[in-house]
Amino acid sequence: MPSGLIEIFGMNESTILEDFSYSWDLGKICVRLGGRRGLRPAPSLLMEQIQELEKFLPELLRPRAAYTIIDRGETNGHPIFDKAVKVALGLSTIGPALETEVERSFRGGDPLRGLILDAFGSEAIVQTFRQIERRIVDDALRLGLWPSKRFSPGYKGWPLEEQRFLFSRVDAAAVGVRLNDACMMIPRKSNSFRINFYAERSLSTRRPAS
Repeated sequence: MPSGLIEIFGMNESTILEDFSYSWDLGKICVRLGGRRGLRPAPSLLMEQIQELEKFLPELLRPRAAYTIIDRGETNGHPIFDKAVKVALGLSTIGPALETEVERSFRGGDPLRGLILDAFGSEAIVQTFRQIERRIVDDALRLGLWPSKRFSPGYKGWPLEEQRFLFSRVDAAAVGVRLNDACMMIPRKSNSFRINFYAERSLSTRRPAS
């Protein structure tokens, strides 16, 4: 598994992962705040605040992820699973603490602090699901199967309402994630997805070594 990940087994035969690692590119954080990489440096006061808030991230990020691998016959029969031999269903989150701190910053009249923390949160959830994705790709290859790209409910012909099926198969409670009535995830900085495993490489949408 990727370095730093701890594996735990829970309900629904889900694999639970925690202790993710992060590497911060402060230029990316500036881009998320509306800047444009490479055109000009960020204002020094902004960069100072970004660097200062980076120090608080270890206590605000509580990443966890869960995934399960099922046979195609165990899916709900949606066409998105056609031709797959197996399907990995998963979700990841950075937890609620950073989101709470963002809201507190806005309520306290410090929107810039809130925006910077939110940008860090967005980058953190991307790094989190990429780490679990690498783990799942390795699982597929060990089975002699070819993994697809990662797709989330609401994209590529997979309706958002399919979240309910995904959550019925993955132990979301173990990582502290739930759905609201509109099938949106709480905490907000969470991601759900599926990766199909195919017997034939030609069916995979994933580029080699990605």
